[in-house]
Amino acid sequence: MIRSLRTGVSGLKTHQARMDVVGNNIANANTVGYKRSRAVFNEVLGQKLLGLSRSSGSSGITSGIVGYGSAVGSVGQNWSQGPLEFSNIPSDLAFNGDGFFVARSTERLLLTRAGDFIFDEDGTLVTSGGLPVQGYAVDANGDVDVSRLSDISIDYSQQEAPQSTTNVVLANNLSADTEVGETVETQTGVYDDQGKLHSVNIRFTKTADNAWDYEVRYTGDATPPPFSDTTGSLSFNVDGSLATTTPITVNWDAGYVGANPSFDIDVSALTQYSRLSNALVVDRNGHSSGSLESYNIESDGSMWLNFTNGERRQAFQLVVGNVGNLQALENVGENFYATTPASGDLTLGRAGREINTVIVSGALEQSNTDLATEFTDMIVAQRGYQASARVITTSDELLQEVVQLKR
Repeated sequence: MIRSLRTGVSGLKTHQARMDVVGNNIANANTVGYKRSRAVFNEVLGQKLLGLSRSSGSSGITSGIVGYGSAVGSVGQNWSQGPLEFSNIPSDLAFNGDGFFVARSTERLLLTRAGDFIFDEDGTLVTSGGLPVQGYAVDANGDVDVSRLSDISIDYSQQEAPQSTTNVVLANNLSADTEVGETVETQTGVYDDQGKLHSVNIRFTKTADNAWDYEVRYTGDATPPPFSDTTGSLSFNVDGSLATTTPITVNWDAGYVGANPSFDIDVSALTQYSRLSNALVVDRNGHSSGSLESYNIESDGSMWLNFTNGERRQAFQLVVGNVGNLQALENVGENFYATTPASGDLTLGRAGREINTVIVSGALEQSNTDLATEFTDMIVAQRGYQASARVITTSDELLQEVVQLKR
């Protein structure tokens, strides 16, 4: 009788533990990045009773073991993808795939799927609890430094310095049907060292069947002009391709540009075919100064700064972490996980490269808790608890009968 009482008690404890897990799942149904848990039961090792086994020849068929009930074997997590909810806040981030965001605490690196990040008063990207999110810095050449982790921060007062124009690209066609003496013109602009834009006229005059003269002129009113007029000639092959691809070099006046004394006009993409003339500038470097206007985060976790002059520059790249055994991660609370010896080493990398995942900006991954499933599990746990309680009450009634045998 005592054995059945204790078996019933074990059932009460395990089903209560299952209710605790279900209740926690329901409580976190709206927690960003939450992964639902599941309680798994194990049978408790039973006692072998003498006289209950039977055999066939020399082979045993049953062992005559009566179990001691059940116990909670483990509480694991379901790491399936949660639904994405779009917020259009650029600092809200979510994974569409595997991986974790990495945050730095005072003692260690922590992992989280909750991407409800904000920028604090210092311009540092932090979690909702204030821990700095980790990334890779980008050097002056635009190369990502993957050798060390760095806090992600933005200086909202920064400006983009101006850059003088050093290269202009002309493309498309100078019509072979143009009469000798006729001209074709196109306009563009070039920047000096202070970011001032100067207007430029490029005129082509046909001088023979396959020959053109060019003239690059300043058309503004600055005194002295930023550069002198530049002239020369171009020749084409009979197939319409350019015979010489040497760029046109225009020399800046010393009062406008110091570091780059000239700029080149690349004419290698010009052709002379029998169709309309449409030669124009298709590319040009250089820009004016600008202040920081906004930022955006791409699907690979790269953070780009956008300036009022139309320029953009990569500042950081988010670090993505992952481990081999997710079930062995230690839940340290507040949606954070820590590695353990059983989880394996922490692998760090970039989304879409070292780690196959995608980062979605302006969205949050919601809890993967399914309320219909949780309420069903709640009913199962409740009925299991009631049945275990009935085992206790029935065993008590049997004991009561034994006690009354003497009467």
